[in-house]
Amino acid sequence: MKLLKKITILLCFLSLIAFVSCSAEDKSGVKEKDNADGTEITGGGKSGNSGTGGSAGTGGTSETGGSTGTGGTSETGGSTGTGGGTETTEIGNFPPPAGTYRDDNVWNAWKDEKDDTKVSTVGNTTKIKGMSKRAGSGGQGFGFDISKWKKTIKDGKESKSEAVDIVVETGYEFTDISIVYYYDSSTLEITFKSESSSVDCLFKGKKISE
Repeated sequence: MKLLKKITILLCFLSLIAFVSCSAEDKSGVKEKDNADGTEITGGGKSGNSGTGGSAGTGGTSETGGSTGTGGTSETGGSTGTGGGTETTEIGNFPPPAGTYRDDNVWNAWKDEKDDTKVSTVGNTTKIKGMSKRAGSGGQGFGFDISKWKKTIKDGKESKSEAVDIVVETGYEFTDISIVYYYDSSTLEITFKSESSSVDCLFKGKKISE
């Protein structure tokens, strides 16, 4: 009886071993879920190493293309200046040098020393009296009293002196009067219009004596 029980137990044990072996074989043949890349893995569980294939990279060396610059040298172009240097003006008593002035056109027309222009100073007033050449033909006498001048200084040098306050002497009637002394050429230039005839009159001469 005892022997029968032992045999029965042994058979049960062997049956259990056989059952376990079959179960293991069945599991090894089960089809697993597809991998993410669509490949099927069958038999023997997961085979080999799982990866995404090769080395991952961004592909070569990335550059922005050469050196970055603004293109050549940038300049504002040459030197900047105001053109012609500095110029200042001053109002005061700046008459031309006193003396006798001669216009060649007036002299050649009449050859008379009385027609030369005289410049003199009385107090703060400059007196200029003489003869001009009228446009076309003929001459026109004149007389002016000037009490104020505007002197222009350019690049540190006296350039010209212009009459500012002009009074026409009694007996004359003129308009558009301009009296300028140019220091660089030592020239006295007087222009005006005769009110009676509206004719342009001009005296342009240099000092010939005191």
